[in-house]
Amino acid sequence: MRRLAPFALAAVLITGCGGGKHAGTTTNDFPPAPTPVPTTTTSGDPGKDAVDAFTAAAHAGRADEMWSMLSTASKKRLGPTLAAFRARGATRLAEQVGSFGRYKVIVSERVTPEFGVVAIDGPRLVEGKRVRDVYAAALRLEGEQWKLELGGPVSVRAVGPDPGAHERVVAQIAAAVSGKGGGGTAVVYVDGLTESPKVYGTPSNSTLVVNYEPALDRGRHTVVVFGSVGRDAAATGWWFTAARGPKSP
Repeated sequence: MRRLAPFALAAVLITGCGGGKHAGTTTNDFPPAPTPVPTTTTSGDPGKDAVDAFTAAAHAGRADEMWSMLSTASKKRLGPTLAAFRARGATRLAEQVGSFGRYKVIVSERVTPEFGVVAIDGPRLVEGKRVRDVYAAALRLEGEQWKLELGGPVSVRAVGPDPGAHERVVAQIAAAVSGKGGGGTAVVYVDGLTESPKVYGTPSNSTLVVNYEPALDRGRHTVVVFGSVGRDAAATGWWFTAARGPKSP
């Protein structure tokens, strides 16, 4: 998990639009991970190790292992006891992240001293059908371990294109971050690369917009958005497709 300078959310309305790719801080060409299995090995990437271990535990339905990988705050929200988590949250996570098979890690970054973000992309089973999807989560550093930060008060959601949308041309991507508790930090990744969004709103209720000129290439694209407000954080990920790319000159 590499260190990334945080992008501070502006406290005043920012006018104008812009965006464009920066030098990549992540990559979307990680080799595919095998179907999740228990592992004690490490890759040298704490974010990847955390999501690999959590996905394997969720895939096998091992609630106690998933519980041990949650942050203290997440345990209070999703428990507050292991028995309560086993009865509710563990089942939901097994159906969600545990349904992924072979996947690749598309984002693994340390965003602030306390928080990071990790995301995977790959096929998962939904009601017996295999679909390709993206899962993202915030990570909180507790001691020397990165724990998954889930179910918190920060909301990060797609504004457009919608998750799973099939658009003719895509020249803009937008997301919203909201929460309470102070200043904020946000990072947007498109196809595994960091972007420089324009920010509209306040640190606790912001819309992030990335514009493209020319438009994105045709094909499938992934988006991962991390947001923190005060001492809480969250992340979301989704994908969409563009039917047409930039116009030829």
